[in-house]
Amino acid sequence: MLQKTRGIVLRSLKYGETGMITTIYTEAFGRMAFIMQGIHGKKTSVKGNLLKQLFLLEMEVDFKQGRELQRVKEIKNVSPFGSIPFGIVKSSQALFLAELLEKVLREEESRPDLFGFLFRSIQVLDLMVDGVNNFHLIFLVQLTRYLGFGPSNNYSDLNQFFDMIAGKFVVLPPAHLWFLQNRESFVLAQLIGMSYQNSTEFKPDQGLRNILLDFVLEYYGLHLGNKLNLKSLEIFREILH
Repeated sequence: MLQKTRGIVLRSLKYGETGMITTIYTEAFGRMAFIMQGIHGKKTSVKGNLLKQLFLLEMEVDFKQGRELQRVKEIKNVSPFGSIPFGIVKSSQALFLAELLEKVLREEESRPDLFGFLFRSIQVLDLMVDGVNNFHLIFLVQLTRYLGFGPSNNYSDLNQFFDMIAGKFVVLPPAHLWFLQNRESFVLAQLIGMSYQNSTEFKPDQGLRNILLDFVLEYYGLHLGNKLNLKSLEIFREILH
């Protein structure tokens, strides 16, 4: 059955001499793996240069229920990037976020709300001029709300310790080890209240930004049930320094 859908490229692996197996998060079907063959030919309707991380696509898919590798009849770049592939900070963010999304987006079903958030966020990153170094933190916190474990922003003079398991700020440090001290909790509360539009108002130093990133990734691991081992993380850190 041929069906049109938008998609976000998460990962592409070479397959044979002229093929590619590409994981794409689609609007109509959720996460899917596609086999693309003959992508380097002059007359192909599937160009390999469109299968890079976080590229935003319009696709015509030959979908068959239960097939492990779906097929694509045609793909188009529905929202060409003006900056992400051309700057080291944004391109490294794209690699990092694509790897994370490939690990956390497991559902093979349509989630229009989640897809819309991802699609719009990637467009924002491409257009963003200031506050780029904060984008990934704001994105990761906002994404938790769509994944079902968004943190409560109940920080106050009374609630000054963030409990990672409960997902909220509490009065006293909990008995377990997964919590933030009051200094980091205060900064986390600021981050939870941030949007892309006011990202320049969030001004942690790089050391604290790294602590927050480690925390957010650990928070993901706790609530998803497995640690996120991201190959791109250390390179991403170095580039942001």
